Order: sequence, then C-alpha cells, then structure tokens
Amino acid sequence: MACFLVVPNKQVNMLKYTQLCLNYLKSTFLSRQNNILVQQNRNTYILKRKHSAPLYKKYERQPRLTHKHFIYEFIEHSSQRKQKKIDLVLLESVKNIGEKGQKVSVSSQKAYESLILPKLAVYATPENLKKYIIEDVDVQRRLSKYSSQFVEKTISTLSQCYLPVIMSMDNPWTIEKWHVKVAFRNEGYIVPEYAITLPEKTISGPDLSIENKEFYVIVKINNIEEVKVRCKVHHYTSNSEKKIEYDVPYYLLPSIAIFPEDQSILNSLPKHPLADKESVEK
Repeated sequence: MACFLVVPNKQVNMLKYTQLCLNYLKSTFLSRQNNILVQQNRNTYILKRKHSAPLYKKYERQPRLTHKHFIYEFIEHSSQRKQKKIDLVLLESVKNIGEKGQKVSVSSQKAYESLILPKLAVYATPENLKKYIIEDVDVQRRLSKYSSQFVEKTISTLSQCYLPVIMSMDNPWTIEKWHVKVAFRNEGYIVPEYAITLPEKTISGPDLSIENKEFYVIVKINNIEEVKVRCKVHHYTSNSEKKIEYDVPYYLLPSIAIFPEDQSILNSLPKHPLADKESVEK
C-alpha cells in the first residue's frame, strides 16, 4: 500500500520519492528546532507508593484512588546501581590484573575497553575455560614473571613508601629489625622480621645529625622477589619543648642519605605519589 505526503500544490509518492520527502521535512520541521537534541536515554526509576492502594474483592466495586495514593517514595535509579563484574580469561599477562591463562573478574567498562577489544582476554565461558585456562602450577610459574599475581602491585606500593622509623630522643638505641617491623605496621603493612634485611652498617642514636635522613631496607616477598624501601629516621620525645615538628609533609623534605654511598640508590627509588601531585599544584 502506497503512503502519501501532502505538500503544497503537490502530491508525492513517498515510496518513489523518499529523498524529496526527507528534504522537505528537514526544511520545514527540523530547521525550526535546530537547537533541540533528540537523544535516547535508558534509565529506570524504582518508586514505592507512600500510601498503599486499597484492595477489593471479586464482584466488588473498585475503590477510587485519591491524591495520596499517587505520592511515591524514591527507591533506586538504575544508572546508580552497582554493576556486576565480568569474569574473563586472560590470553596475555596484564599488569596489575593477572597472568596468562588466569581467570579474573573486572568491571564491565574495563573489561570491554582494556581487555576484550585489544584481544587480551575472552569471556569466561565453559568453552573458553577449557581452551585457555591454565591449571598446572608449574606451567603458571614458568609463564609468570612473578611468584604470584600480587607481587607486582606489592613491589610498586612498597617502593613508593616513605617509612618513618620513630626512635627515642631520650634513650639510647640501635635500629633493629623489629623497629622496622613496627614502622611497617604503623603504615598498615604486615612484614615479618625474617623478610627484612637491614643495612650492613649499624644506625645508633639518639643522634640529631641523622634526623630526617634516609636509609633503605630490603624486603623479600615470597622468599623470591626483593624490593628496596626508603626509611626516614625521626626522633620523638614526650617533652613538648624538645619535640621536632615540620611545616611540610615528610615526603616533600629533601632526600639525604645517612650513608653517602646509598644516595644514588635512594635517588633511584620512586617518589611518593603525593610528592609529584603537590609539586605540580605549586
């Protein structure tokens, strides 16, 4: 069945002259509303009646709803709903995500943009799990660069750490492993003493000449990987008159090694994440 559009002084067959009709619509209708953007938006609002509607039995007259029955309470908006993570199987080792042949769960946006499109991963379907998953521990270790999937992130975090080792200003001391262990715990890291290697030279005090100066310790991860961690000596006393305070954050203070031969190693360690951010803002 043919469809017709009435144009002044003309009757045009739309099936035969489609382009002419479109041009006419653009010139008449769309030109007057060129500032309006028509775009679909998928969203859902979940509401709940504040006052429940009255029920009625069969063959009874349906009660009339009043204005109070059309008052709703907001429950949820679909765009604010937390999306579920997607299970993938990695085809290649991806930094901070996992190793080749490993099943991982990531957000939908990250999965699509960073893993599926670059063909670094596939969906964890039963067929792909049989085809790509690597369950043999020996094969995983041979393909993996690190001893576990968390080692790379651990090394990155600890290498940027500025570990304040707080020592007494009133009593004599020599830095031992348990001092560093407590310093790690104060920063939120659980590091056993057997995983800590101190400098060959001893550091003793109280000695204000090494206040806020640095040394580094070596932390062993899984008894395989090693990472150097920057430490700062800070003297503490309960006497408010002797207490040492700084006007700037500790990570913005100059890096001076206690042992001059360690200065090059300390300079090679990554800076604190906030150090670069504050320097840019200034």
